[in-house]
Amino acid sequence: MIAHKNLRKLFVLTLISALVFPTTASAAPKLVTVKSAVKWAESAEVELFAVTAESVITLKNVLTNTSNIEIQARDFAGASLWSKTIDSGSDEVATAIAADNQGNIWLAGNSAAAASADTATATGSALNPDNVAIENVTPLRQDMRQLTLWKISKVGEVIETFSSVQSEISIVDAISISATGISLICSRESGPFLISANLKGEFGKELKIGTAKTKLNSVVRLGDGTVNLFGSSTETLAGKKLVGREDGVLIKVSKAGAISSVVRSSAPRAQRSWTNSTSTLFLTGSVRSGTTSESAITKFTSSFAPTWTTRFASTGSTLASNGPNNSFYAVLEPTAAVKGLTPTKLIKGQSIVLQFDSKGSLINAFTAAELSQVKSTGFSAGGGLFLLTETGIFRVGAAK
Repeated sequence: MIAHKNLRKLFVLTLISALVFPTTASAAPKLVTVKSAVKWAESAEVELFAVTAESVITLKNVLTNTSNIEIQARDFAGASLWSKTIDSGSDEVATAIAADNQGNIWLAGNSAAAASADTATATGSALNPDNVAIENVTPLRQDMRQLTLWKISKVGEVIETFSSVQSEISIVDAISISATGISLICSRESGPFLISANLKGEFGKELKIGTAKTKLNSVVRLGDGTVNLFGSSTETLAGKKLVGREDGVLIKVSKAGAISSVVRSSAPRAQRSWTNSTSTLFLTGSVRSGTTSESAITKFTSSFAPTWTTRFASTGSTLASNGPNNSFYAVLEPTAAVKGLTPTKLIKGQSIVLQFDSKGSLINAFTAAELSQVKSTGFSAGGGLFLLTETGIFRVGAAK
């Protein structure tokens, strides 16, 4: 009987051990050879870019007599396809760009209403003893209180322009497009908000998300009209209280325009933020605790449940992109050697592109000595992954 009890106890302990400490493969993981990222174009003045199925679109805001927008399209070989200047005669600035499934390019930003010239003759007074007729001068700069969308065709023609007048200047931080409309995350001094429009340019009501203690970084609009928002917050949102010093937040908004759920990513005494996301809920963000900084890389389900996650010591700045064959790209600046790579040595400030398969296994890596300060990414099945930096556009994983 005692031997039987001991045997049973041993079996139970063995079972618990297997559940708590899952077994790992005995073979060492295969090393991934780091490949070269190729500089595709110079981009010292480019502020934004987008990648369509056939081209790379670059954008810069320019200042002449008014603020204007210059955009250019190039094919994947780098040849110019078209260029366009948006100049309405008033000020306009674009701060977000995206392409839809038809190849149209959507710009979002701010514009000023057209100024009406006032030519009324001034009356004489003690300040005008010679009774000289004085024209009232219209200011060159009007407050850009209009949130504005520009829809541009794949051949560079401005098809439509939509605007929504705001009571105060609001900055567009990100844009997402689906078959049911366009969603923008914007910010004011008082805090961030979400505003959406249908494809006819009819804007809905804005939805304020917390106060200035909340920061929204990324938006994904789904085909059914629901919207996912990602960022960070140090305040209570939808009844969910702060846990760390700053929590990453994943927010779901119903198609009726109300918050339906909030999930917080927290760690005690840590600062967390989700900074980038893809349409398939592959998220990248930062985790900072004391002097430690890491990149958090996680694939979520539609209910915001993580399916796999990994972290790397880094500066914390991390970007995300979908890749080919259900893979994903993460772009970061490591501060320590990345395990599983050969070679592993990078210079300070150098960025690296890590490619993961659908299960979270590292399958590819790309870098270049000049690759640093990556601002945004864009992927096309026909062109590969493009990376916009302060000095140039780089390309990796190009289709052969």
